[in-house]
Amino acid sequence: MLTFETIGPCTLYLGDAREVLRNLPEKADLVVTDPPYKLTRGGKNAQVMSGIFASDQYDNSGTLMEVVPWEEMAAPIFAACRDHCDAYIMANDKNVFDAHAAFISAGWKLHNLLTWNKGAPTRNRWYMKNLEFTLYLWKGRAATINMPGSTQDFACPRPKNRFHRTQKPLRLLDHYIRNSSNQGELVLDPFAGSASTLVAAMRAERRAVGIELNPVWFEKSCERLHAEWAAICQGLEVPAE
Repeated sequence: MLTFETIGPCTLYLGDAREVLRNLPEKADLVVTDPPYKLTRGGKNAQVMSGIFASDQYDNSGTLMEVVPWEEMAAPIFAACRDHCDAYIMANDKNVFDAHAAFISAGWKLHNLLTWNKGAPTRNRWYMKNLEFTLYLWKGRAATINMPGSTQDFACPRPKNRFHRTQKPLRLLDHYIRNSSNQGELVLDPFAGSASTLVAAMRAERRAVGIELNPVWFEKSCERLHAEWAAICQGLEVPAE
């Protein structure tokens, strides 16, 4: 039996995305997700890294959380979507090629490679890293984005008050959601983390479904969604990040 909580137009499931995706009652109109993937590991100079890779936060093992291989997520996500839809799959420079191969093999097609300029770079011996990447994919019939003047790059800072180590800014997620969906449509995030995709969808008047494996993040995200929905219902101003 699936464990889930519905808050306003959003439903968050607790469980493994590979299992939950097969049992969702409705297919998605759009996917926006930042999957867990293997990170840089090893090396004698790991101490030069900063941010979430700083030595007091990261043990240099290659994982910050439980990882799902790209080839194990691509096909279940494809099957959980409508016949014609878009997907935004986020990855870093070391993973974007493997992600691309897995999703193309599963039936997705590549529209474009997008970048997020997060401002403050991560220290690195081989150029400071200030970009992350998004595979902008489609299934079925290709559709023009709602704001065709958008460029490949999108710049905004990381959220200041994040409670999840890889939490993405709402401005970035809002940009993707508004460009590739319409009001009332269903946005899917199989790796919900802090539920930022669901919050952005809620603010954009879309419905959303998220899946989170970690019970701690599931509870924190439910609390966040309850607070967000209460603020929306009361007409209160909410922070943009």
